[in-house]
Amino acid sequence: MSEKITRLTTILLWVLMGLTVVFAILFYVGGVVPGTEGTRYEEPKVTNSFILFAYILLGLSVLTLVFFALRNYILNPKSLRGVLIALGVAAVLVALAALLADDTVLDLPHYKGSDNVPRTLFWTDIGLYVAYFLLAGAFLTIIYSVISKYFKK
Repeated sequence: MSEKITRLTTILLWVLMGLTVVFAILFYVGGVVPGTEGTRYEEPKVTNSFILFAYILLGLSVLTLVFFALRNYILNPKSLRGVLIALGVAAVLVALAALLADDTVLDLPHYKGSDNVPRTLFWTDIGLYVAYFLLAGAFLTIIYSVISKYFKK
């Protein structure tokens, strides 16, 4: 049974890789959309098809990831504990970032964009604070691993 699955997935991967190569070749030699030729905004005819194919590959990847993750949690329920802890830590980080986030509209005379609205600024702040927390955690982990190495001897 395992050999059949391995063979099937190998064939599927080769087919997907072949389709990707065909799309890549068509992207470069398949012509351009009329009206865009000769401009710096030349658009290949297969751009939309290539993007749709990329979305299909992304969807297949996500479905495969979810299927095997759920299968693993059903076969090994103890591993679910670590995932729930990670999700809890992530929720705490996002909640802390939301408490620190500011939605004050920026008074910038030179900015004419439409993104200077409280909701966008609030979510951007949350994303930045979460990134800062993760960066600090990475640095602390590196420092801990270097220092703890000397005490284990």
